[in-house]
Amino acid sequence: MIHFWELPENRNYILLKEDFKNNIIENLKDKNLLNRQFRKIKNQKIRIKTIKNIVNLLNLDLDLVERNIVWIGGSNSKGLHNPILPINIKGRAFARFIAGIMNDGCLTKENKNSYGRLMYDNFDKTLRGSIIKDYLTCFGGNIKEIPFRDYKDKKFLEFTSIMRDIVFIIMKKKGSKADNNIELPDFIFNGTENMLGWIEQTIADEGEVKYEPEKYRRSIIWRRSFDVTNLFKSSISEEIPLGKLPNKIKSEIFNQKFNLFESELKILNILGIKYKTYNLGVYPTEKGKIRTRWQINITKRNNLIKLRNLIKIPSQDKDEKFTQMCNGFQRYKEPLKIRETIIELCKSNGKINSIELKMKMNYKNLGTSTNWLKRFEKEGIIEKIKSSKYGGGKYRTAAEYILKI
Repeated sequence: MIHFWELPENRNYILLKEDFKNNIIENLKDKNLLNRQFRKIKNQKIRIKTIKNIVNLLNLDLDLVERNIVWIGGSNSKGLHNPILPINIKGRAFARFIAGIMNDGCLTKENKNSYGRLMYDNFDKTLRGSIIKDYLTCFGGNIKEIPFRDYKDKKFLEFTSIMRDIVFIIMKKKGSKADNNIELPDFIFNGTENMLGWIEQTIADEGEVKYEPEKYRRSIIWRRSFDVTNLFKSSISEEIPLGKLPNKIKSEIFNQKFNLFESELKILNILGIKYKTYNLGVYPTEKGKIRTRWQINITKRNNLIKLRNLIKIPSQDKDEKFTQMCNGFQRYKEPLKIRETIIELCKSNGKINSIELKMKMNYKNLGTSTNWLKRFEKEGIIEKIKSSKYGGGKYRTAAEYILKI
């Protein structure tokens, strides 16, 4: 939980329900307490530091104040109307929102003119809509508080200063996640729903659903980049594959701890999702830094179906493609079953023919089983050792095959 009094108290303000505020004013009058405090609370916005002082003077409960807050934010910001307080840092929606900020968003560092900005940058309209929906679910407020910046090369949501301060409590760091080797927020591991929310948003932001049925390619991948400038004595001008890197640098990359990447592998292990990882080498950034890129691959029919049953990808296009992929598995279920049957018969009998396959699969005619055997012969699963031929002009013997793999 995040309570309002945990936020920066000098730059954040609240508005209270009118009857509750008037009750506080009357109590201050009755006790002749600090005209200065009285004047401050009569103003529309009350600084968090001020309300904490008044609570101490009147011996009130901060939780009671929190239940009567109707707005919270910076002095000149749109803030958060009808906030959901305290903020509950658990559940898929909250995990997705934080993942979105860490993936395609940005919590910038402060400078002399600003405490930093909080943004979410994505061209996918359905993803921006999903982030807004999660914002409203987790924090309250309304859509008018979230300006949309629409440029030719950027389309992003910009959040108010109070959201920046809330997210900083969770993330603990500002600036580039690649440069800072940022860690996964601790709350993600506090429940399965949190972990699922993180994975589905990460696939939406950083991932790719690879579905090419004609090439039998089905996988979900995403990549993470990390700064490794300190491992190089000089800059590089182009991407370098892992295999072309010096052995020392290659070893240091594999031995370095990349927090976000390792945490996501831990999540997949907990969820029981199998994966493979690949290092894709290093590449230069526009600012002259050097980064290495890791890739997570999730493949295999049962593995992908299991993941499909666990998550819903916030990107409409990617989620529909994932559904098509898993539906496609059903159309290829028969070949998989027949392949297993052929291998089983070959191992038990030493060979197989269309008659044996017909009986095992309960087919009505030999043509179906003959066609399957021909298909798997082309795929290199079995090898023909005896061709079909007529015997004495009365009957035809079936072709025989042996296991090749």
